[in-house]
This record gives sequence, C-alpha cells and structure tokens, in this order.
Amino acid sequence: MMPSIKLTNDPIVRRLRWVMIGAMLFSMFNTLVGQPEGFWLNPEKAVRGDGLRLHNHVNHTFEFFLGYGWRPYVVSCLIYFALAFLVVSILPRRAALFVVFSFIFGHYYGGCNWLAVRWHLGFTGVTYYSLLLSAAVAFSVSPRPDNSDDQIVRRLRWAIVAVFLCDFLLTSLGQPSAYWHHPEMVHEGNSMLRWFMLRGWVAFVLMDSFYCLGVFLLASFLPRFSALMVIFGYTFGYFDGASNWLYYEWRLGMEAPVIYGAVLSAIIVFVSFCRSKKLNQTPNTVMEPTAAAPSFCG
Repeated sequence: MMPSIKLTNDPIVRRLRWVMIGAMLFSMFNTLVGQPEGFWLNPEKAVRGDGLRLHNHVNHTFEFFLGYGWRPYVVSCLIYFALAFLVVSILPRRAALFVVFSFIFGHYYGGCNWLAVRWHLGFTGVTYYSLLLSAAVAFSVSPRPDNSDDQIVRRLRWAIVAVFLCDFLLTSLGQPSAYWHHPEMVHEGNSMLRWFMLRGWVAFVLMDSFYCLGVFLLASFLPRFSALMVIFGYTFGYFDGASNWLYYEWRLGMEAPVIYGAVLSAIIVFVSFCRSKKLNQTPNTVMEPTAAAPSFCG
C-alpha cells in the first residue's frame, strides 16, 4: 500500500504558493494578450516579452509550446502550474520556500518584460508591478498587524545589500571603458541613476551607496508590514535591473535571470526562515510536534 502524500500545513508556504500562481498567471495572460493578431491563425508569428519573434536566436526563452498555438500553450502552462503548486505543497518548509521564491522571481521578470517592452510602460509599469507583488509577499510572510517577530525584518534587510551589490557590480561592468574618464559615455537606462552617473563615477558610487543605506534604514524603522513591502519592493526592482544587464545587454537568455533569482531565493530563505524547535506550550497542554507553529529564525 503506497503511503499518502502529506501536504504542507505551514501557513507561510500555503499563502506564498498562491502568490507564485498569481505571478505565473500574470505572465501567461500577458503572453497571450501581447500576441499579434496573426498569431491566432499562424503560431509562427508568436512574439516574446522582449518584442522579438519566438524563434529568434537572440535572448532565447522557454516559450516552447507557444510556437504550436495558444491551446497547447495554455494546456502546458496549466499542467506546469499544477505541478509547481503540488511540488511546493509537499516539500519540506525551507525547500518549498526556496522553490516558491525562485518561481516568483522568474515569472516576475517575465511579466516585467511584457510591461516594459511590449506595453511600453517602461520603469513605471515595472515599479507598480513590484509594489503590488511586494505587498502580496509581505502579507503572505507576515499577515498580522502587530510588530512581533521583527527578527525577519532585521534579517531580510540584508537582501537589500545583496541585490544592491549585484546591481552595482553589473552596472559598473556594463559601462564602456571610456566612461571612467568621460562620464558622458555613460550607458544606463534608469533616468535617475543616469543623471548621477553623468556627473562622474564618484557621484554614481555615492548616490548608489546612500540610496541603499536609506532604504536599509527605512526598512529598519517602519512597522513590520511596511518594512517588508519596502524590502521586497526594493529587492524585486533591483533584481529586474540586474537581470536586464544579463538578458538584454549580454544576451545570456532567460536562464541567467532564472539562475540569479534562484540564488537570491536561497539567500532569502537561508537568512530569514527556519522552523522553531520550541513547541508552543500552555500550562495544561503541550502541542504535538506536527502542529507546532512555524516561526522566523530568532
């Protein structure tokens, strides 16, 4: 007799998996709505979030089934979503959180491409999407309005430093060699950062450093839910910025942002989440281990 599959009872995983499905559905919806009119009769005309034809060798992506029409694409997506949901529902807590965040980051970047390139919303569209997604993640991680368990904020603040350092490194590597002596040669799409970079590398370093420090301090003093929104909003935004260098500048395909998202997910889960070894107890009762409430690392 085969043992029955035990689904997770962890409240954070159970909430976050719906955020994951939401990011997946948003990406699928944009993929379908963003297709040219001729696609519905001729799948060979399919386009991707970067505006290029599906089979263009530049910036190769994972949209394999889209080339066979919208029906195979939708069916494959629904199967993929169901399998992802099942996997995160049966994995151990840390592994499930790692997979959930990896899927969220990967599909978030896919959605950002449609917003910025296909719908011409640029950084404005990406910003609104990151705010919406960060609110959903913050609520899933910490739905209570009180300020208990603030240790997750103290730990997750370091994700800000991680994405800042990665984006700073890639932005620096992406500059032409002449920039460091001739700031007018700057190569940067973010208009605010470009304004500072035009004033020289010192202004660039100072602006980026003070901005990171400001967000770090803001997350340190805000109430927990607002702090988590700031942390995840900044993380999503800078993840998108760094991924653009990998995807659009160095043409490494979608694999590069996906791998970066997985690494970032591992950092977030490692520094912030664990299952408490202490069981909730009352003077008259002792909670069974399987019912122990999960907590953040303390």
